[in-house]
Amino acid sequence: MREGSGFPEIKAIVVDIDGTLTDMSRLISLEAVAAMRQMPIPVILCSGNVICFVRAAAKLLGASNTMIGENGGVVLHGFDAKAIVLADIEECRRGKELLLKEFPELESLDETYRKSELAFRRGIDLEKARSIIAEDYPGLEIVDTRFALHLKHRNVNKATGMRKIAEILGMSTQNFAAMGDSENDLPMLKEAGIAIAVGNATPEVKAAADYVCQKSYGEGAAEGFEWLKRQL
Repeated sequence: MREGSGFPEIKAIVVDIDGTLTDMSRLISLEAVAAMRQMPIPVILCSGNVICFVRAAAKLLGASNTMIGENGGVVLHGFDAKAIVLADIEECRRGKELLLKEFPELESLDETYRKSELAFRRGIDLEKARSIIAEDYPGLEIVDTRFALHLKHRNVNKATGMRKIAEILGMSTQNFAAMGDSENDLPMLKEAGIAIAVGNATPEVKAAADYVCQKSYGEGAAEGFEWLKRQL
């Protein structure tokens, strides 16, 4: 793990919400929010959830007005700005119709508000679903965030959203730190200048991190914020 001067200059941190700022019941940690508000750099929320949810969370929690939704498929720069959509949802809709033939019980989540990908409630045979999609739609993939299943474009992820934000802000992605817990966070952790994993993160996420928090969920996020402040 690199320390101190071994890191690039960090100008902002991109943070996952579910499982990082929350517990598994999706309750926001007040400890994490308090630590987040003490950060001397902008905190950019990044989620697999729809952008209107991320916008509301950013406003209520006091995060940056720049944010990433739908696993990098949608970016918002300014609370009242028009969302920037980085992927076409139509192929995902066709993939959903294919999945429904095998899994008629498939339950969509927030489909009315989604712009670049689709999300489903967990519970179907994930490997079988992935095999079905891979055969007919090789450009798509199904990602399990441990909160939902996301049918998305393979070449669009949280790092894609981070790169778009970096372009808008005139920064390099190496100027971002990133913190997360699940497989959908891996691309942004690998893209960022500093990667932080909360204690409940998957083994793959921990392996990609420069710092692994001892604590889990929101308490881990608070620890991660405090550790990052010491590196700035």
